[in-house]
Amino acid sequence: MLNYLDELKFSNTHSENRIEKAYSLLGENLVNKIIGFVFFLLGANREQIAKNIDIPLGTFLSFLTRIDKIGIFAFGDRRSSTSLQVKQSTLPKLDILLQEEENNFIIMLNDDESIRFPKRNSLQCKIILLTFLDNGLLSLKEVSQALNFSTVHTRQLCTKLHNQDAFSLIDKRKGQLIDYAYTPDIKAEMIKQFTVNVVTGGSLSSKDISKQLNDKHDLRLSDRSVRFHMNKLGLHKIAKSLSIEIENLKKTQKISDQ
Repeated sequence: MLNYLDELKFSNTHSENRIEKAYSLLGENLVNKIIGFVFFLLGANREQIAKNIDIPLGTFLSFLTRIDKIGIFAFGDRRSSTSLQVKQSTLPKLDILLQEEENNFIIMLNDDESIRFPKRNSLQCKIILLTFLDNGLLSLKEVSQALNFSTVHTRQLCTKLHNQDAFSLIDKRKGQLIDYAYTPDIKAEMIKQFTVNVVTGGSLSSKDISKQLNDKHDLRLSDRSVRFHMNKLGLHKIAKSLSIEIENLKKTQKISDQ
């Protein structure tokens, strides 16, 4: 415990002059943070500190939390580009590496931290990779190869994302836009329901199948989109032959049972 405070003498006049000078040199916000942090180190009550330096308690507590996380940089004003300028060489450098697995992209930030996201989420992949590209954290070549686009198209998408938000990345072509909502799991359920209806003699219309899927799995699939994917998968083309195959299997099973 520090015990020299009782021996120090304070001058209100000197204090006012020095603080005013510090305000003009460093800015009132930074000086108040310094004073508040010193009082905090000396054991003062945080609520009383915030009140005396005219900072909301929540703001002061957040400031203390940021000190724990980023040290001296917490004294800077994040809203001001001129506050507490830091040389680039003093900032920790991230060695960012883009890796691919069979089903995922992985962005390695350092030895212990990474961002993993599935390749099947095409829009998510575009947003993340293009954001890293826009900030100079990944190269144009890396991102274009990962997305399987030309460098020209990748650069255009990066500009769109920067200027027009993520909505600009959604493919407006009808087929691909419809396909975006249909995951492999949904398509598998559609095929299964179609097969069940063939076996049981149920309706094979997209209207009835979409209703069955929506009721069974709490989905919101439209009749039109279900019809699109059923045609794309060629289900109606095999309906008749599938029914015949099933009947033949039933007959074969009966004969073998006799």
